[in-house]
Amino acid sequence: MELALTGLILGLIIGATGMGGGMLTTPALTLLMGVPVATAVGTSLLFSAVTKIFVSAVYIRRGLVCVRLTTLLALGSIPGAFAGSSAFHYMFKYYPDIASRVIPSVILAMIVASCCFSYYRMFTKNEKIINFDIRNKPAVIPVIGFVVGLDIGFTSVGAGVIVASILLALCPISPSRIIGTDIVHGFILSVFAGGVHFSLGGVDTGILLGLLQGGIIGVLIGAYLSPYLPQKPFRFALNSVVLVFAVLFAYKVF
Repeated sequence: MELALTGLILGLIIGATGMGGGMLTTPALTLLMGVPVATAVGTSLLFSAVTKIFVSAVYIRRGLVCVRLTTLLALGSIPGAFAGSSAFHYMFKYYPDIASRVIPSVILAMIVASCCFSYYRMFTKNEKIINFDIRNKPAVIPVIGFVVGLDIGFTSVGAGVIVASILLALCPISPSRIIGTDIVHGFILSVFAGGVHFSLGGVDTGILLGLLQGGIIGVLIGAYLSPYLPQKPFRFALNSVVLVFAVLFAYKVF
């Protein structure tokens, strides 16, 4: 019941905002259930992948996905995810003591950096950022995708919030369409990164199935609620909660 309830809450957040697949799930598994980081990362990625199958269908049906942006991001993020996931398991296999310290530090740093970037995006008045359109720089988009893929494969953290924040800051399309694009790209990325972790034994299938009992229902409800939520206040509150999670995560791990 605890896993299903946790999955329901996480699913609601993923469905409504595109955020939370790894940013919240990995710390939640570590803090609330005592799951080792080496297993929590892969489990979070596959939870995100499965739930986003359902929520992606909702956003695609509504026409809230920019196919060109998604494709260009995926061109960079898929190889990045393979590189990041492989590096993650290499470190835990050959340098477990270092990995048990370094990887939680990277996860923590990505959570804090993602939140700070999101706060900046919400409140900036920088005209260069406001008027810039990343769609006019197609060669840059796969590079952004590679960095995000590398990060998600290595830490499971940041795909949703980083991509959404970059697109909100640098692409003048509606927030709902940005969330839809972010979710579909996140699904593609999570499938590849999660598959690598699963093949290397980095997924707890029992915990994954428990989370999915509530997570699938949660993402569908979140997707239907998304157009009616005041996105800026909601994201501000969510980022604040995530920062609290980051502090607790740091306290437990270090």
